Amino acid sequence: MASNESPPEVRSPSPRYQPLVVVLVAVCLGIVADRYFSLPLVTLWLVSVTAGVFWLALWWKQHDRTAGLVLLAAVAATAAGWHHCRWNLFAEDDLGHYAVEQSQPACVEAIARSGTRRLPAPPPDPMRIMPRGDRTRLEVTLVGIRDGATWKPASGDAVLIVDGHLLGVHAGDRLRVFANLASPRQAKNPGDFNYADHLRADRVRSVLRSEYPESISVLKHSTGWSPGRMLHSIQTSANEQLWRYLDHRQSGLAAALLLGNRTDLDASRIEAFQTTGTIHLMAISGLHVAIVAMVIAGLARLAGLSYKQTAVVVALAAIGYTILTDARPPAVRTSVLVVVMALAVFAGRRPLAFNSLAAAALVILLFKPADLFRVGPQLSFLAVAALMWFGPRWLATQCASDPVERLIERSLSWSERLFREVWQSMRHLTLVSALIWLITLPLIMARFNLFTPAAVVLNTVLWVPVAFTLASGLAVFMFGWACPPLAMAAAWVCDGSLGIIDGATQWVHRHDIHFWVPGPGNWWLVGFYGGLGVMAAFPRLRPPPRWVAALLLGWVGLGFGMSLADRTHPAQRLECTFLSMGHGCATVLQLPSGGTMLYDAGCFTSPDTGAAAVAGVLWSRGIRRLDAVVISHADADHYNALPELLERFSVGVVYVSPRMFDEPSVALDALRQSIEKAGVPIRTIHAGSRLHGGPGCRIDVLHPPPRGLLGNDNANSLVLCVEFQGRRILLAGDLESPGLEDVLVEEPMHIDILLVPHHGSRHSNPPGLAAWCTPDWAIISGSVAQDPTSTENAYHRAGARVLHTGRTGAVRATIDSASVRVETYMTARPRQ
Repeated sequence: MASNESPPEVRSPSPRYQPLVVVLVAVCLGIVADRYFSLPLVTLWLVSVTAGVFWLALWWKQHDRTAGLVLLAAVAATAAGWHHCRWNLFAEDDLGHYAVEQSQPACVEAIARSGTRRLPAPPPDPMRIMPRGDRTRLEVTLVGIRDGATWKPASGDAVLIVDGHLLGVHAGDRLRVFANLASPRQAKNPGDFNYADHLRADRVRSVLRSEYPESISVLKHSTGWSPGRMLHSIQTSANEQLWRYLDHRQSGLAAALLLGNRTDLDASRIEAFQTTGTIHLMAISGLHVAIVAMVIAGLARLAGLSYKQTAVVVALAAIGYTILTDARPPAVRTSVLVVVMALAVFAGRRPLAFNSLAAAALVILLFKPADLFRVGPQLSFLAVAALMWFGPRWLATQCASDPVERLIERSLSWSERLFREVWQSMRHLTLVSALIWLITLPLIMARFNLFTPAAVVLNTVLWVPVAFTLASGLAVFMFGWACPPLAMAAAWVCDGSLGIIDGATQWVHRHDIHFWVPGPGNWWLVGFYGGLGVMAAFPRLRPPPRWVAALLLGWVGLGFGMSLADRTHPAQRLECTFLSMGHGCATVLQLPSGGTMLYDAGCFTSPDTGAAAVAGVLWSRGIRRLDAVVISHADADHYNALPELLERFSVGVVYVSPRMFDEPSVALDALRQSIEKAGVPIRTIHAGSRLHGGPGCRIDVLHPPPRGLLGNDNANSLVLCVEFQGRRILLAGDLESPGLEDVLVEEPMHIDILLVPHHGSRHSNPPGLAAWCTPDWAIISGSVAQDPTSTENAYHRAGARVLHTGRTGAVRATIDSASVRVETYMTARPRQ
């Protein structure tokens, strides 16, 4: 029976300012300063201590305002120093010191930090050159590494990826691992996701990969009472309860929504949530923790607990659920807010919204200062801040006393009042969803290049079934082991709610109500969110609403104007970017005509990886349309990214060689079908063909002849010579014998920039081709796993400067009337 106790009385009014917000701003400025300016640690600590001493002296003299500013400077310097320590300082025996990009065999001993997590195999794809099965992921802490027959101490955290299923390993176990050691992949192209920085934020600088589960042995099992093992056991048990009571078609989705475990969801299902703007439902966020807290609060009040007792129970439940779901930043943020509210109930004080949110942010930055730069925490805090700012003001206008409205409501029947309440609730949810969508849209467009207008309505529709899913799923956890009938009833509700979520998401996904777009630049994001923050933090500086609307429209217009200016390519310039695709090829030509041509688009690993690399470069340049795509030949590592690119970009025409589709294969059939589905014409070009590149720019096809050559696909590679302002770029695909001889018998020509054939293979006759075209620059598009030393030496002897995209990242060449400028992405340094 519920208690009749009234809520605790608030004894103190809310202060005019919320000090932790100011502290958070200082902390963020310090972290940003250290990340982008890499300040010396000694200087940071010296500034911190000096400012602290000055603050104490000023406070003693009662110069409060000046003392406050000096204290904020000390806080900023301390935050910068802490970020510097967490980002740059590692032990001398940290495994990351041994890791380089090219993998090397290693034997290490480590402690499992977490339980194993299965990485499901990707769905069958004819574009994937190397099939991949299930894998296992495990986080480990190093204790030793073998050097010959001697064991040396080692430290640091690493990610272990094992092909197949790694069984019998639990958190806390001591392992011996035989694997290939490498550093995480860095961003090598504009717009790339930097996996190395992502792991480094967690102080992980090495990745161990093993092809066989037998390469990992357990030296010593952890005790059953170790915290890590107990947590993994609880997570496993919770997952098993879902699979035991729920329909197996929904169990994987339930695990994703309730536990953040996506291992049993296929890629197409995850893509549906991504393109509909509902992917946040699969990431344990504040919404999940808040719903769990509300359910527990309701149950506690029904059980007759007092408000203070309820606050304790809710706080413990929020913390427990956050730990159960691996303490992700959004969940930590909400847990801190719940704990702050519980403390406010005990103190009889009103919790300050932004002060509480700032406290949550400070807790997260204390443990992981680099989370400031992660988009997940950014979106989470941004959405909650928007609700905290606009929610009370909007509710105040809705709750204004209107006698006429109250009279009308009393005159309605119970069914009409119910309909009115439901309608008002749905309207409120829609407004909240629209508010969050509008506030987070610029950041989502900038980081994910997605514009999902359907998310406004879809998120509104899904809020109720998501709440029912979380509440009923929690009931399955609670009653599954003790009261199966109640668990089955809860599972029935959970299945129905999941069916609504999945059905609505799939329906919207099938209708393609989403758009792939270039996002705004960082300068625009800083101005937009910085301006909103200043207006929220300093009401006296806020102009009238009409001026606020005018400023927002002006800033949006400036962003669009600058974007259009960036896309306007100068007529007297040719830009050619050789992407870093590993063992693959993709070259973006921005022509003097203003058009864009793509020469090849593929890589030896995943077609998704290749498409993401090309798309990132195009979006970073504000490009939404490819006027032409040239596929040099019928090797998948030169075209397997094209089907996905056709879904994200408008393409004018696809050019192929005469023998491109002569020998049918599953991959080539899939390629042709994707091009035809996109409505793009396929045209054949050959030696003697000429493409138009704008004023003074011509693109001649040098090879193959109209009927092709007898030989393999490489011999029939399309060879393009792009000429502008008297300079030449030669794109040679995978050209080799007998096609190479067909080119070399022609009259020699000087080439300024050569894309070395066949990823720098010695089968491309480097000495002969170097003598024939005498290049100034030779660009090798290849993987660091290959050794092109003999090829590089051949071009060096011919006087060429050689760049390898696997080592330098993308290479950007700019040709204008004055010069040829070559710049590498990873060194960000122009080369004349």
